[in-house]
Amino acid sequence: SKQMDFKYLLQTDKISLSNADVQAIFASPKTLVGALSGYMITVFNVTMLCTYAASTESSSYDLYLGYDGGVTSSYWLKFRDFMNGKTDDLTYTMAAGAIPGGNSTSSIINKPFLIYSNGAFNGGWTADVYVTYCYTKII
Repeated sequence: SKQMDFKYLLQTDKISLSNADVQAIFASPKTLVGALSGYMITVFNVTMLCTYAASTESSSYDLYLGYDGGVTSSYWLKFRDFMNGKTDDLTYTMAAGAIPGGNSTSSIINKPFLIYSNGAFNGGWTADVYVTYCYTKII
């Protein structure tokens, strides 16, 4: 009779962002994976399915994924001019690699994994965000 703790398994969560969520993400970063005390979140892949609706994004702001919401110098991955001028449904796939895409300047232990921006988006689009990750216990 063995027990298994499922939080150690690889899992994928879907987080849907409404247009209101997208436009508020600068002021209110959205949690993609919640923090657990004594753990760090190891992210393997993020896929965003963005659905365009009028009006076209014109803000030229950047989209960030990371552990320090609102801190644009510390991130897991950054997209410059996200959805700017796009009028189609788009898919963005981001994967962890041997060379990190970002720069985390502080500890990621006990922190959530977030999506945020460096300014308020103004376009009419939504997104379904799929995050593949596991919790890693810090010993």
